[in-house]
Amino acid sequence: MEDYDRGESGTVKYMTFNSSCSYAGVANLLSFYGIDTDDRTIALEMGLPFFFDCEDGCYSSGPMLQSAKWFNLYLKPIGYSMTENEVNREQLCDYLRNLRYAMLGLRVSERNKHTVVYTGLKAGKFCMLNNKWEQEDAPDTLLLSEQELSQRVDAVVTVAVLHQSPCETVEKKGLAKHSIAVLQALARGIAAFCSQEQSATEIRRSLNTLFRAILLDGITMLDLIGETEISRKLKIVQGQLMEAVREDRPLQMDQRLDIALLQSAIAAYISLIRTHT
Repeated sequence: MEDYDRGESGTVKYMTFNSSCSYAGVANLLSFYGIDTDDRTIALEMGLPFFFDCEDGCYSSGPMLQSAKWFNLYLKPIGYSMTENEVNREQLCDYLRNLRYAMLGLRVSERNKHTVVYTGLKAGKFCMLNNKWEQEDAPDTLLLSEQELSQRVDAVVTVAVLHQSPCETVEKKGLAKHSIAVLQALARGIAAFCSQEQSATEIRRSLNTLFRAILLDGITMLDLIGETEISRKLKIVQGQLMEAVREDRPLQMDQRLDIALLQSAIAAYISLIRTHT
């Protein structure tokens, strides 16, 4: 296929809340179809602040819920849907050449994986729209050769594309019920983890698998909807957690964290989900 220039959408959509690169990516994808939206609107209209999930022992919420299953909560009611395909690294370049636009994860640094939007070929290179903060000191677009692209992706890459489809009402009650069950399990999991001494390595590992969903992304979601009291409680415990992590030694975390305050905040979050879904 010859090189081509897909052009750019009218206005680049930037991240406006923590870790929202994939949600800004969906907004950028939609802009190519004439739909003007942003990451915050997508999150609020799909009810993102009220959803939690757990997969392979890792709890997630907010911007970490970033698969077609979740994005379609917003997309289907407006006449679009997202599908995902897993593509081997060796086939990725050929696969992208046959697409107009797509969303995928790219390593922008050794430790930082980031969602970008493929917008076509320019001068023989793959053009990637960088879903970033507006004031971030990084380019809006990345131009990558085949070799550069292959070096920045996983062995298997999830590639997401949009399709126009009939408008469809989506069912959220089941997801809300599941989210409550996940939060209840998370509360039990945190209590169990904190009741025994853990190594510094286990404490650091637990930041993403156990604590992030409620003490980072959960706070982001509460701030998004203006819920200040639950957020205030969680931020107190978040500060205690980070102090404990900085000690970098074995600890029994319930001697460092106000577990009663955390459990109270989780219970209040559950009530919030019941009220709003």
